[in-house]
Amino acid sequence: MSRRLHITADPAAVSIASAIRAAAEAAPLLVVSGRALADLARELGGEEAAAAFLLTLAEEIGHPIAVNMATGADTSSTAFIPPRGWSTERVAGWVAGRHQELEREFGDVSRASADVPRGGRQ
Repeated sequence: MSRRLHITADPAAVSIASAIRAAAEAAPLLVVSGRALADLARELGGEEAAAAFLLTLAEEIGHPIAVNMATGADTSSTAFIPPRGWSTERVAGWVAGRHQELEREFGDVSRASADVPRGGRQ
């Protein structure tokens, strides 16, 4: 049985970083929306700081964190931020194990790729 938790937070009233951290500690699959990512970047002082926060959080919880960004009116793209040291094959396997959950949340998953940009992660 799959369970879902949707969190809506007002960045003027709460720390988005704290809300994301709490959700990550409670959820076996955390998907951060593009809006939440933008709010996190504003809170932490930029996109690099937000990405570093999510990477550190992925390492703390021991599995990837997803970021879903709208790409059109009815389409989106999801990227996964894994802990350092995870191979592309390990990430692909972890994501494949959650394929049904992702389709229930976002609709048909038409393409999955395990490509990791060169030089993007150490």
